[in-house]
Amino acid sequence: MSHSPVILITEQLRVSFEQLLEENHEQGLPAMGNLIKVLGKDLENCPHFFLDFENAQPTEAETAVWNQVSAVLEEAHGILAELQSYNGAGQEIREAIQNPSDLQLQEKAWNAVCPLVAKLKRFYEFSLRLENALRSLLEALTSPPYAPMQHLEREQALAKQFAEILHFTLSFDELKMTNPAIQNDFSYYRRTISRNRLNNQQLDAENEVNNEMANRMSLFYAEATPMLKTLSNATTKFVSENKTLPIEDTTDCLSTMACVCRVMLETPVRWPFGASLTAPSLSVRLSTASTGARFTNTDTMLFCMRVMVGVIILYDHVHPVGAFAKTSKIDMKGCIKVLKEQPSNSVEGLLNALRYTTRHLNDDSTSKQIRAMLQ
Repeated sequence: MSHSPVILITEQLRVSFEQLLEENHEQGLPAMGNLIKVLGKDLENCPHFFLDFENAQPTEAETAVWNQVSAVLEEAHGILAELQSYNGAGQEIREAIQNPSDLQLQEKAWNAVCPLVAKLKRFYEFSLRLENALRSLLEALTSPPYAPMQHLEREQALAKQFAEILHFTLSFDELKMTNPAIQNDFSYYRRTISRNRLNNQQLDAENEVNNEMANRMSLFYAEATPMLKTLSNATTKFVSENKTLPIEDTTDCLSTMACVCRVMLETPVRWPFGASLTAPSLSVRLSTASTGARFTNTDTMLFCMRVMVGVIILYDHVHPVGAFAKTSKIDMKGCIKVLKEQPSNSVEGLLNALRYTTRHLNDDSTSKQIRAMLQ
């Protein structure tokens, strides 16, 4: 009788950890019962496979979608770098406002703001391409005849890209939330355009960002987490437009990824890790380190935390009762707990995303304990 590679992985894990426990006992070393307890519990509750986010390569069946999404993700590094270095035109704007009759200062502020608005337009247009990429991945990872678990096992390269999109999204929104210059610059730009329109003047910059585009950009940047809002809306739209596709196909895909990320963060095993904007491999490399050992690479941990929070939020927007209900397939207490175990400066943005961008946190079905954990 042939065995699925999924089952073989979990059986090998159980046997390996049992061997480690026995060896430690024979050598008088501290017991590793907690390690086996944690892993065993999660292998029972989670799908029995691990996603290789680091080394997964597209199969022939994945190649078309993978190439399409890869072209979008190649821009992600540059977008984040531009946003990280975005300093704004605060000084020039203040001087122009304080000296409204000084035409030289008005021109100086306008010339400082225009290239920044062009940059904000690129960010917004990238969100639209990211939305299309997410839709392609959702179609690939939920389409018949395979169940979502089978898709994630068979199409690991697409699962990796899905994770990378979420990592980018949370990274972008964290940077945006801590940079008030973005909205200040854009507000000044719009006020200046409106003032000149009243005076029957048209500025050259209007050719690049016309009124319709400015309205859409304004709505986008008014959101605390604009990229996440874009993906949440896209996921909800995907489910509503594909009425023949069971909603569970989408939510099971999301809850599986949340579970895998949580297990990786909380299981006391030293996991392999990758570089920035790539995820750690979730195929296990055993270590005889103590039960308190964790992987310590900051980029790796942040990647996993962002992906976990991203799929939780998408799940909460798509599932009828959300991620916080008792019937949810996501262990919200475990997910919040593992976030709060990290340094507060690295997770406060992620906790705020759960507090303010989910739909069902304040529902009556959400336990008081979960609400208290997020206060």
